Amino acid sequence: MIIRGFTHPYSCHMIFKFKDKTGAKSFIKAIYPYVQSGEDWGKAKPDLMINIGLTFTGISIASELKKEDLNYFPPAFKQGPASGNSQQSLNDYGPSNPSGWAFGSAAKQVDCVVHCYALSADYLEELVSTISKAAQLNQLTEYLPIDNGTKRLEEYATSPRNSIHFGYLDGIDQPPLTWSIPPDPSDNGDLRNFIIGYPFPESTSAPAPSGDNNAGRFAKNGCYNAFRMLYQDSGAFDGFLNDNSASIAKQLGKDLDYAKEWLAAKLNGRWRIGSPLELSPDEPDPKTIHATEFGYAGDTNGMRCPFAAHNRVANPRDEVLTSAEPVPPPRLIRRGMAYGLPPAEGNYKGERGLIGLFLCGSLVGQFELLYSWINTTNFSTVIPGNQLQGQDALIANRSMPGANNSFTIPTANGPVLIANLPQFVVSKGTAYCLLPSLSTLKEIAS
Repeated sequence: MIIRGFTHPYSCHMIFKFKDKTGAKSFIKAIYPYVQSGEDWGKAKPDLMINIGLTFTGISIASELKKEDLNYFPPAFKQGPASGNSQQSLNDYGPSNPSGWAFGSAAKQVDCVVHCYALSADYLEELVSTISKAAQLNQLTEYLPIDNGTKRLEEYATSPRNSIHFGYLDGIDQPPLTWSIPPDPSDNGDLRNFIIGYPFPESTSAPAPSGDNNAGRFAKNGCYNAFRMLYQDSGAFDGFLNDNSASIAKQLGKDLDYAKEWLAAKLNGRWRIGSPLELSPDEPDPKTIHATEFGYAGDTNGMRCPFAAHNRVANPRDEVLTSAEPVPPPRLIRRGMAYGLPPAEGNYKGERGLIGLFLCGSLVGQFELLYSWINTTNFSTVIPGNQLQGQDALIANRSMPGANNSFTIPTANGPVLIANLPQFVVSKGTAYCLLPSLSTLKEIAS
């Protein structure tokens, strides 16, 4: 999942709580043969495959690590995403409050997440059935987060691939993963930032646990996964575009359709077909759909891309982040899928959204730091007036205390001012998992 990325059109994410150590080890042993390695499969893509993630409680139950070994894991991983420390960054207030999560709260402890991928619906059904039977045999509790606990998080190729329910092309901009030679701490795509056990020389911080100890050996070649279920309110999103397009069309001197797409692009930083505003500021261009070679340093007033646009917040690129020592922005390896059926014309009933798998070596230094920027847009201390730019325009939590819900879009004819952005995205569940290596999973299963 880290090196290759999966492009199978059918997937399912199964969320479990263990009953006891015997059942946990037996369950992992039963499904271990389906785990996919990082080897290049060439053109012979596997028909079906899985990855296994274990939370801190899952490791505590399933592994042979002692209490003193478990203390080597980072506090954020041990405490989980619903903890007070993590919530200082995630800010899951209001409808996103962990008390209402379908999984991941203290009352709904997650121990294991199994990520299933298949080339066809039949293969997916076969794989899910196999895992479900192993779970039942070993008395695992499964969380079913959709439709009041009746359905799993499944994707059946019902929507365009790599497209989320708001209509944006997704999965475009991933860090270029490398093993820098020599190791380069300034390269935020260096795999040492993601895979545990390969610290930069003389580095004071590295994916943990690491080193010659039981926990370090257990975690080596693993990676952390912030697994997050995000409901997308398509009705609120479409309604917002419709409600504001008339006034924007008048201000821009354009028609309604253009104004609607222009506003959607300003919220995200890319047009819905994928073209970045920095390269295609006035209209989408098929030539720039998958473009990643651009920066924001020359757009100091936000005339091309607003400071609070989602893509600019989540990946500031060459933006100057601090007046002190230059530091490259952290990156995440993103995997995921849209879940639920696209809304029918004028009918927004039903559960739909995005499953995000945010892979990193440091939950605090990568995932949580980026999420704190999303909720406060404070990724830079040197952009004039940046503190007045509001939150991430697309996915921030508007219920956060003290949130600035306004959105300013600079234009040549004066700014477009939006006083209150609606809540477009709601957190429905989160789990912090370690994706262990094959050797570690085999050790658990033996």
